[in-house]
Amino acid sequence: MQRYIPKIDRRTAMKWMSAAAATMLAAPKMVHAATYVKTPKGYGTDPDMLNPSAPWDRIMTDRQLQVTAVMTDIILPEEAPHPSPSQIGVPDFLNEWVSSPYEQTQDDKKVILYGLDWIDDAASKRFGAGFVECGADNQLALMTEIAEADDDVRKDFFQRFRSLTLGGYYTTPAGFKDIGYIGNVPLEHYPGAPKEMVAVLEEKMKAIGL
Repeated sequence: MQRYIPKIDRRTAMKWMSAAAATMLAAPKMVHAATYVKTPKGYGTDPDMLNPSAPWDRIMTDRQLQVTAVMTDIILPEEAPHPSPSQIGVPDFLNEWVSSPYEQTQDDKKVILYGLDWIDDAASKRFGAGFVECGADNQLALMTEIAEADDDVRKDFFQRFRSLTLGGYYTTPAGFKDIGYIGNVPLEHYPGAPKEMVAVLEEKMKAIGL
């Protein structure tokens, strides 16, 4: 995999974050930041989601961002005509999510950042190379291990990371297209996700051992 380069601006990331929060039922906890946020320009407050800009800094290290990019693409690999998460900026969404000061995202920050460092360190110890460099088979082996882990720490990391990857991807234009979302069109009733799409997604998860 090529080195990941950030692809979406802060405004776009904030819009995705707001949509994903609503989708994952985290919105009630994210109405207001728990604290003011220190930035190079001073202290900021909650962003205006209608005209979003983030008053906080993104906190992932470059290494954590690279690990994130590889992991998101293992969870949702490219399958033409559908791009992989790293091709459309989902790692930037995850970075924005764990950097924001809300109750839900702050809980996720502890879990996600710890997990990213753990899997990178585990790859180095077992395979003599970090997670990004250790090869696709070894990457998948580690991902499968944490998906099936008995301890709550690694299990929570995998489940939350997967949920955020899917939540971010399916709030992007490419994700909308993938599931056939056609936008703000009045419906007589909400039909839910098509059974066919649920089956396809479950099959993709099983195919990669997740």
